[in-house]
Amino acid sequence: MKPRVTDTPLARVGNVEVSKYETVTGARLRLRRAGSVEAEAYFDPLELEGLTRLRYKPIAALGRARTDRERSGRLPEAEPVEHLQNEFAMVGVGVSRSNSDTRLVIRDMNAGQTVFLTAQELEALLATRHMDLAPLIDTSDLVAIPEPDIDQA
Repeated sequence: MKPRVTDTPLARVGNVEVSKYETVTGARLRLRRAGSVEAEAYFDPLELEGLTRLRYKPIAALGRARTDRERSGRLPEAEPVEHLQNEFAMVGVGVSRSNSDTRLVIRDMNAGQTVFLTAQELEALLATRHMDLAPLIDTSDLVAIPEPDIDQA
């Protein structure tokens, strides 16, 4: 019996095709470059959630991607969001189009952080190894501002 696999196309950003790839082990975001030099990469929801932290924790492969708070002007509307989740993370993935600019939008559904990735950044992700994303997944160095203890007042 063949395992059940679905590959739902979501968008094309530059030369990169983006799709939701689902298997019995869970959903992944699939990036694929077709053409003379083919490449393909799969990212699980935890890695995608990590990409929303690029503002705070840039990685060498991508540098510093612009987030929703850094983008100048009015934010373009994102096309309908596709949700990807596992036991560790839940993200929404969509596409933002403005004039001739198309970007992949990834939103951490828990923290509300968003990253807009250009075609060039998606190309860079195709060459990125999973271990290069490890610093984005480790949140131990992101310190939250402590809330005052109401019992100590």
